[in-house]
Order: sequence, then structure tokens, then C-alpha cells
Amino acid sequence: MAPVTVHDYTWSAEEVTLSIGGIVPRRSWSIRLLSGETIAEEGDAMGPGRTRHALDYFLGMLPLDQLSRMVRLTSVKLSARRQRATTAGEVLKFVGVLLLGKRYEFGSRSELWSTTARNKYIPAPGFGQLTGMSRDRFDSLWSCITYSEECTDPAVSSERRRWSLVDDFVTSFNAHRAAHVRPSDLLCVDESMSKWYGKGGGWSDRGVPMYVAIDREPENGCEIQNTACGRSGIMLYLQLVTTAGDQRQRLTATESRLLHGTVVLKRLVSNWAGTDRVVCGDSYFASVEAALELKSMGLRFVGVVKNSTTRYPMAALSTLEVPSRGSSASLYHRDAAGQIDLMAAMWVDLDRRYFISTTSTCLDGAPIERLR
Repeated sequence: MAPVTVHDYTWSAEEVTLSIGGIVPRRSWSIRLLSGETIAEEGDAMGPGRTRHALDYFLGMLPLDQLSRMVRLTSVKLSARRQRATTAGEVLKFVGVLLLGKRYEFGSRSELWSTTARNKYIPAPGFGQLTGMSRDRFDSLWSCITYSEECTDPAVSSERRRWSLVDDFVTSFNAHRAAHVRPSDLLCVDESMSKWYGKGGGWSDRGVPMYVAIDREPENGCEIQNTACGRSGIMLYLQLVTTAGDQRQRLTATESRLLHGTVVLKRLVSNWAGTDRVVCGDSYFASVEAALELKSMGLRFVGVVKNSTTRYPMAALSTLEVPSRGSSASLYHRDAAGQIDLMAAMWVDLDRRYFISTTSTCLDGAPIERLR
């Protein structure tokens, strides 16, 4: 195939057998607990016949400053209602009751404290006896629980004041994960949805400040962009998606010259700049620009290209004849020093899929087998 030039970028078909930029060594993930103990990959065992449970990880990963903040702010609201202040243990129990409630099907929340079974095959939930927390106390905590310091400055917009209700929580989460979690060699960036049942949209002054309804997403509500360890699945960094106007106000001069997906991507992985980890992202983030920006930060990138095709040889790859499903083809770009720095790959499934990468090769890998 003859070389192809797209926006001054020349791509050529070559036989590349060595990984672009060298091989990325495999790294094990680890978690440093508050006690100073480190949990490494495959390190659930605590001794003969003893393994760690989900609660151990939850307590080890919970930011203590966030727990203290929740206790203090919630106690203030309870005291204003002439009710006793809460404690760290009670707040943790409240969270546990919330999670336990997800295991039951109910119409009204009060049914969870019922001691009368709805039928003879399903025992009554009886949360009062099961958890030791009365329904009245749960309802009091439900209405008073507070996660962050609330901004009361009238000069601040109502949207920004509503974000302040969770900003401290997100900040504590990110700081704690950065200090205590060492991710593997693989990072994944994506978007998540925090479901919202109440009012939403720009016409509402209550509820989430930014309500998102996307047809392709299973849930609607508050959108969160995030980074996770690609091997452990541990969430590492969160960024709330605010309105377009609010995001424009927070752009730096350098960021204003970049694609929106590139800006978000750089923010999500900035904590690991210079570590030579591989970042994977979908078409929201991926472009030639994003790949080069991460390369300048000391990170590799593999992304799915769909809409951001500037400098990408989309026309050449989309018209290239391929023999059958499962076939692939790739084109390479060389930098000013003559070294391969970018790979544009196409793989055929039911449709063609396009990728941009600054690592690996297009050689056949080990087959992936999954139970279905």
C-alpha cells in the first residue's frame, strides 16, 4: 500500500515486529492501608484459612478526613433538630444499611423495617433487629447526611453552590486513592452515570446541577468521568461533568487550544505522568492529538477512533480491502527523528473498528477465551 498523507502526516504500511517505544513491563497493583500494611495483587490471604473480605477493603480505602467531615456536618444538622449527634460508627452503619437495602425488593422504604413477612417463602426484612438501627433514626440520618461543606456565598452561582455539596467528597476520594493505591501498568478512562430519580435539567434549582440523558447509556443522571486500574478495576480518579459554560470557565490558555476529549483525558491521568503506563480510552477521548499529548506526558495510549479523525488515515483504512472478519491492517507514522511514534490500526468485526496507539504492534496476540 502506498504512503498516505493526511493533514501533513504521512502514514505508511510497514512490517513492524517490535513494540512501539519498547515493551511496557507488567506491574502489579497494590494498596497501602492506613495501618501501613500493603496489600499486593493476589494478596487476599491473611494466613492459614483466613482471607480478606470486601469490608476490609472498604475500610482500608475510606478517606478518614471524609468520614470525619460527614460526622461533623451531619451532627450539626441533627443538633439543629434537637436530635443526638452521630458518630463515625453510626455513619458507617448507615452506609451499610443503604447497601443492604439494595438486596431487597420493596415499594416503600418503611417495608424494610417490617417484621411481618409478605409471604411464607420470604422472611420479613426486619431491619430494626437485623441492623440495630431503628427506622426513625435511619430516616433522621437520611434527611441530615451531609458529604461536603456547602457554599453559602450569594455571589456564587446556584449551580456552583450545588456542586459544593459533593466537591469535598470527590477531592478527598482522589487524594486518598493517589496516596494509597499504586495501579498496574494499565489505566482505563471512561464515563459513568450516577442514577438520579428526582428532578433534573436546567429548569430545576434542586437536585443535581447537571442532568444528562444519553440514549446509549443504561441510566440517566449525573455523569462522572473516571480513571481505573485496568487489572484490579479499582477506581482511581473522579471528575464530575458540569455544564459547558462552567467547563469553559475552568479552561487554561493551553487547554483552550486542545480538543475537549484531550483536555479531559490529560486531567484524568495527570497523577501518573512520566510513569510509562498504558492508557486505554474510547472514542470520547481518542484522537491523534490525544495520543501525542499523552506521549509528551510520558504515557502510552490506545484508543478507539470514531469522530476525531484529524491527521488520522481514516479514508485509507476504511476503503482498504480485507479478506474476512477478524482481519486487520495498520499504518505507521514516523517522527522527525525517523522513529515510529504512532500506529493507526483497523480491525474487522461485524463493522470496522479503528484505533490509534503509541505502543505495541499489530502482530497476533494470545486468543481471549470467555465463558458465555
